[in-house]
Amino acid sequence: MCTYPLGRELTGQDVRRVSAVRGYQHTEAGPQKGKLRADFKLLLLSLRTALAEKPDVIHAHLHEGVLIGWLVRMLLPWRRTPLVADLQGGLVGELTDHDFFSRQPLPSGLLRFCFRLIERFTLKLPAHIFCSSGNSEQIFQKDYRVGANRITRLDDRVDLLAYDRTAVMPPQSPFPEGTFVVIYSGSLLPIKGLEVLQQVILALTQRRQDIAFLLLGYPTAQMAAFVTEHALQARVSLTGRVAFEALPGYLLLAQVGIEPKLSVSGEGSGKLLHYMAAGLALAAFPTEHNRTIADAGTLAAGNTVEDLAQQIETLANDRAQCHSIGQANRDRAQAYSLEAGGKAIAVIYQALGITPSSQQARVG
Repeated sequence: MCTYPLGRELTGQDVRRVSAVRGYQHTEAGPQKGKLRADFKLLLLSLRTALAEKPDVIHAHLHEGVLIGWLVRMLLPWRRTPLVADLQGGLVGELTDHDFFSRQPLPSGLLRFCFRLIERFTLKLPAHIFCSSGNSEQIFQKDYRVGANRITRLDDRVDLLAYDRTAVMPPQSPFPEGTFVVIYSGSLLPIKGLEVLQQVILALTQRRQDIAFLLLGYPTAQMAAFVTEHALQARVSLTGRVAFEALPGYLLLAQVGIEPKLSVSGEGSGKLLHYMAAGLALAAFPTEHNRTIADAGTLAAGNTVEDLAQQIETLANDRAQCHSIGQANRDRAQAYSLEAGGKAIAVIYQALGITPSSQQARVG
């Protein structure tokens, strides 16, 4: 696996990283300084690796990964290595979510047009595309005319064994026994629904004394300032960055998992599956993607802050029903196991002419 300089290591995996890049300092999604330099270094590393390892397939992550994989393929034309894409959402939509166009000196309309052309070109390159939600599948097919035979919806996956309550030891809860705990895990950024999350916290802590919020993620500065401003230290706990392996233990401290994000990029929400695997009820907007993952009747009634707050309050008012919904969510998460995802990828690999033995040995 060839990747960027930052990130956690994976036991048992051959992870090869580019050297440090000045200006490239964050692992969270979105544009940042140094990204183009990091991409160039990744191209060189991927090319060296492909020359040495002779992969049977280049499995590229995100649009920039597809462009890098295509360049490697073009520089080694005699190999005829199939290129497969793994995309989370639309490029133009993602940049819109990050307010990229509004922050540039050039006219936003011109930039959108240029990036739409780039995205259209990029989507023509792979032999097959995996996408993480029905929203992104529709965007690629409707807006960019990607044929249905070239695209497979592959929702995010979750390791169900990691959420075995008999094997996981949760940490000490920061709240008194009997508190109804709502948990959030992920980046604490505006693009992830930070403002919505803050408004929900403010609404519920003002009218309820039995609800508290456990927030896992980073950066914490903006949320910490909010907590201090509203004197919510007893009702909101910020853990900061938590190791991925420790996530199940924290989730088992809660009754509800909250997803405050509304996205125009078509990107799915991986955190919902982790909440569900932990047996939590959900406080999430009824987006098309969320309705395919969870029972639509267990999501918020609408797309407003009050809808989300009301969903949490309804669950807190009937804890037995909340527990029952959580157990049903756990059952629904079975369909999104890592094993099922691996089998779906293997089917496409085989359709591209890659044998099972080579799949295990050489994936670039």
